[in-house]
Amino acid sequence: MSAETACAAMSRLLAVAGHDLKQPLQVAVMAIERALQRSSDPEVAARLGIATGALHRLGHDLDDLARSSQLRDGPVIHREAVCLRRVFQQLQAEWSGHARACGITLRFRPSARRVETDPTMLMAILRNLIGNAIKYSRRDGTVLIGCRRRGRNLEIAVHDRGDGIPASRFATLFDAFDRGGRAHTQPGLGLGLAIVRQTAQALDHRITVRSVEGVGSRFSVTVPCADWPDDGVPRRRVEAREGRWTRLS
Repeated sequence: MSAETACAAMSRLLAVAGHDLKQPLQVAVMAIERALQRSSDPEVAARLGIATGALHRLGHDLDDLARSSQLRDGPVIHREAVCLRRVFQQLQAEWSGHARACGITLRFRPSARRVETDPTMLMAILRNLIGNAIKYSRRDGTVLIGCRRRGRNLEIAVHDRGDGIPASRFATLFDAFDRGGRAHTQPGLGLGLAIVRQTAQALDHRITVRSVEGVGSRFSVTVPCADWPDDGVPRRRVEAREGRWTRLS
């Protein structure tokens, strides 16, 4: 059995196991949310909120595994004009509590632009990139998420100030179960970037990575623009605001 076939078989096995875990996971989320509603202690409420967020992210991870397995049989893609402001707001709500618990500052540069993509699949890409950035950042560090125009496309970037990735590991960085030479520092299976690659390939979105050891990493996904914002934000103002991201990249 080839390495690729073995990885595909393992991914399918994990997807099936993940499906079986969804029901007890939902029960756990409901129990914690009920306890959260009844708690009058702010500290307890905060800790329960972090636990709830972690379980929700686990649920998304299980969904991503199942979707990744299905991509091998031909993806079902639902493209539409997606507002990045709403995407960023949802990601911030999902990850801000976890980032604070890890001692990481999570910052988003707002954008009123719309992109043409499958919203669920784009969220899967960005969730995995943000999760990795938080995981491999130094404590008291910052993870920045923003975008900039690239012709008729928009590049959405996740930038961290972690330890960086050795250049020797770039060739296999997006392979399943590869940890980029960092398996000894953080837990995990090494499936996140494999899911990112498969999902981006299905969408025909380009993924790029820049990393310098001791400085940090920058992962980005390039997505076609859908149209100009229709929420009353002047065009020049939007361009200027998005242009500030270039100072971070």
